[in-house]
Amino acid sequence: MLPTNFDTLASDNSDLRPVIARLKEWVERHADWSVLDPRILSKDLRDVDPFLLTVVLRGLVRIGLYRRVYMVETPSGVLADGEYDDPREIPDRVPDRAYHYFNPTETDVVPVYKPVR
Repeated sequence: MLPTNFDTLASDNSDLRPVIARLKEWVERHADWSVLDPRILSKDLRDVDPFLLTVVLRGLVRIGLYRRVYMVETPSGVLADGEYDDPREIPDRVPDRAYHYFNPTETDVVPVYKPVR
């Protein structure tokens, strides 16, 4: 479950409150998700300036609510299991969700934001 207590960030950054509120609404509607994927957020929140969304995501990292990790997109377009603190840690072969291994250099490495537990 993704945390939704963004009040600290909103109180410290009043100019970002509208963006924080939109992100909070999105997170509440997707409570069963385990990470925030900026690619999906930018599609779902088209009315939010992508730069400001990035600023808010970095703010969530700064206040210790989330941390950035890297995941590998499978050839079918979903994120493979496995999170890496540094993209250089990604192995040469990565399993997709059906445990078919593929070369991660043939797909995208995606920075996502994971709640700090």
